[in-house]
Amino acid sequence: MKIWITAVVIALVSAPSHAETSNRCEAVMVEDMRITFTNSHGDMTVTAGKGFERSYTWAGGTRSLVMWPRKERWYGSLGMYNPGAYIEGELEQWKEHDGIKRCVAEEGQRHFTNTTDAVAWIRKRGARLDYVYNDSGLVVGMDKQPPSLEDRKKGDFPGTLLVDVWQVYINGKKPEKLEGSRNSAITVYYPPSYDMQTVEPPKEPVDHDYCPFDASKFFK
Repeated sequence: MKIWITAVVIALVSAPSHAETSNRCEAVMVEDMRITFTNSHGDMTVTAGKGFERSYTWAGGTRSLVMWPRKERWYGSLGMYNPGAYIEGELEQWKEHDGIKRCVAEEGQRHFTNTTDAVAWIRKRGARLDYVYNDSGLVVGMDKQPPSLEDRKKGDFPGTLLVDVWQVYINGKKPEKLEGSRNSAITVYYPPSYDMQTVEPPKEPVDHDYCPFDASKFFK
């Protein structure tokens, strides 16, 4: 219960009311970019709208949300997220589709100095959402909880979609080859405005295990 209340309070205080673009963050997608992928949990298409708007299409339906830009690194990410705050009958993120009423989403750049560390991080982080990735470092994953449609519809907890979108950079450049890549599992449309083949890497090494505060206090 404490975890749920905390997420809701943050949502009510911090959520942007629209897709503002004044905040700078390490995004992966630009407007009109589209990523379609398949993993063991199903098929998913993620489409970028204006600013921080993102749409998710699966099981014949589409739902959209506005991401929140991070103001400091969270486990290595200075990207964006949406925690999926939800109060039944009061704060409901989505109209139900496929037994899903809320979405927890992450997007951001992941900076490494070599591909060995990058692949190790993908394998460590990606088990739950069954990450798939291509040779150019685009990493995506998704899951639905509870796993079965029947359980999502009858459970007390709202059915939840989890989606991660990451772009790996090696010293500010996209890799050319990553061990274990599955290029055929991912299709990407890059609009003409896309300009992030290379980026300015962080000045300091990124600790992908670093949390800016003691998150364990929320799980007591």
